[in-house]
Amino acid sequence: MNELYQQGNSAFVDEDYHRACELYTQALGAEQSGNSKILEARANAHLRLENWMDALQDATRAAELDPQSSKALLRKGIASFHLEEYEAAKEAFDAGASLAPDNSQFQTWARKCQAELEDEKAAAQPAAPSAPAPPPQQSAPTQAPPAAAPAPPLSTSGASSQALMNPKLPQAPERRFRHQWYQLQSKVTVDVYAKNMSKEQVSVIFGEQRLTVVIKEEGKDDYVLDVELFGKIKPEECRFEILKTKIEITMMKADGTHWADLEKSDKPSLPTPGAPAPTQYPSSNPRSHKDWNKLEAEVKELEQKGELADGDPLNNFFKKIFSQGDEAQQRAMMKSYQESNGTVLSTNWAEVGSKKVECTPPDGMEARKWEM
Repeated sequence: MNELYQQGNSAFVDEDYHRACELYTQALGAEQSGNSKILEARANAHLRLENWMDALQDATRAAELDPQSSKALLRKGIASFHLEEYEAAKEAFDAGASLAPDNSQFQTWARKCQAELEDEKAAAQPAAPSAPAPPPQQSAPTQAPPAAAPAPPLSTSGASSQALMNPKLPQAPERRFRHQWYQLQSKVTVDVYAKNMSKEQVSVIFGEQRLTVVIKEEGKDDYVLDVELFGKIKPEECRFEILKTKIEITMMKADGTHWADLEKSDKPSLPTPGAPAPTQYPSSNPRSHKDWNKLEAEVKELEQKGELADGDPLNNFFKKIFSQGDEAQQRAMMKSYQESNGTVLSTNWAEVGSKKVECTPPDGMEARKWEM
């Protein structure tokens, strides 16, 4: 771990932030549990790449593992600021300032947050209504005014009648609260950014494969977030916490599988009638033509020969590929897997080294950005 971590630091100094992220990820993979120092370093690399959400996740996890890490709080605050979560950012900066009072960065960033919060508050206040103009003074008429002409009859055709007959339809209710999600191997976290809520206003219901959040506000329709989840959870082990700036929901996975999305896909792959559907694995690249089903057969053969360790055979097989590959192949595997959200695995650095690897979901599924 120490060697990979030092290599990541060297890549960071050389301003090769993508490579630094890869090396920090490898260093984390060698750890039995999370390492706050490595997570904080990777968060810093993500900040340089402007991967704000990834930086926030790493910094938050680092701060959980080591509450005394002022650097983790600094990274968390900066990421939150760029995600326009100014209250959460200020909380992180204030906490960091209490741990490292000599670090002027905390005070500088806290002032930026305060300025943004004041601007938000000013923008939210309704403008004061202007005083009505006094009615014009009229002098007494010297003669009776002429009789008013009779008003023309209302037409029952044209745009005017349509406006009378069809009043403006109410718009669909707006999504009042933004939400986002991220995952670790054992759990999924959903943050609903509803500020200053009380326990009486919030209801969270966990089902085997469903999450329902209801927020009540006086004078408004209830906000409802109802999601059929991508995978199953353990309802009895799930929990939620109402914080000042958000509602933090933690769901424990029923197994350690990777979720491709928070919500279950609407378009599952359809198996061929009368035959079991073959297991589909992500392709490393359309031009690579890697036969993943053949790899599965190889895994089973190695497992039968006892050449794989106990546990997940496929995971052990990929570990074996990684350990036997050269440095370029290892870099390609880490970069492709990380940038594609786990949907692409390539060992060809010439193909993936110079470009971002896009998310390529298996057949029957689609990649979607969750509405924020």
